[in-house]
Amino acid sequence: MKIWCVLFIMLGLTTPYAVAGEPTPEQALLEDMRKDGYVGIRNAITAFEEQQHIKVKLPCLPFQATTALGKASPDTLTLEWFDTVNHAHIRVTIGSRSSVSHAVAVTLKNGVKAFYREDPPHHTLSFISDGLTYDIYTSESVVSNQWEMVEFANSFN
Repeated sequence: MKIWCVLFIMLGLTTPYAVAGEPTPEQALLEDMRKDGYVGIRNAITAFEEQQHIKVKLPCLPFQATTALGKASPDTLTLEWFDTVNHAHIRVTIGSRSSVSHAVAVTLKNGVKAFYREDPPHHTLSFISDGLTYDIYTSESVVSNQWEMVEFANSFN
């Protein structure tokens, strides 16, 4: 019991607080996304997997996320990771519909055909795995070219 009390006190001391009532960028982001129906990323994944009776693949992130949220609907799971310090952002939308348009065809290491598109300062890549479509969207600070995006997509397992 003492360990839990000490842990909660330590966590409270390391949590960033707003100065003079102004929310930090991370607090403002969390508040806005929660209003839009986002919840903790693990809760969103669990809800979607239980609805769809399928296990989704998740990436190995190329940065330490300060915020990770998700939103599950009956046919779509949206996952978002942010590093608010370095302004990095990854959004992955997983669902049962196809969303490929005007993109360069590439092949992932497992032989899956994917489609890459660059819309500076963002990069997108879509692929289908186990009957689900994965749409990846990243900021320039995370991925800067097609090769890096393909390597990131290869990290899903």
